[in-house]
Amino acid sequence: MTRRVALLGVLLALTVSRCESPSGLASRPLSLRLSNAGADDLAMLLEVAGADTTAGIDTVLAAAGSGYRVFAARQARTRWRVIVIGHLANGVLVTIEVPEKSPPTGYTGTILDVANASYADLQPGSRALTVTP
Repeated sequence: MTRRVALLGVLLALTVSRCESPSGLASRPLSLRLSNAGADDLAMLLEVAGADTTAGIDTVLAAAGSGYRVFAARQARTRWRVIVIGHLANGVLVTIEVPEKSPPTGYTGTILDVANASYADLQPGSRALTVTP
């Protein structure tokens, strides 16, 4: 448990210290959608990545109107680690801004960790993330 709290703290510190603006090139949003959410899922650590060096990710934001709190840290131009906090439900978790010409199939979302209200570590199990336009 202490290791997870330390990891969340490091990710939050990286997020605050590495705030970056979009590249200024034409971009478009893609949605990262959760399916098979657990009834008591309250926090999720995930990674969103581009398939190759041309699949950059400019920003990661909470889904409009979701009420989720999102902490995102850029690991590389094509890879971000993201913490989403709130009563997680099926649907859009976060929106990513990508170069306009990048196809949605060039991006993946991977669930790394899930926690419930009692801070218990849950296996991702059948939960899944998909990237959609």
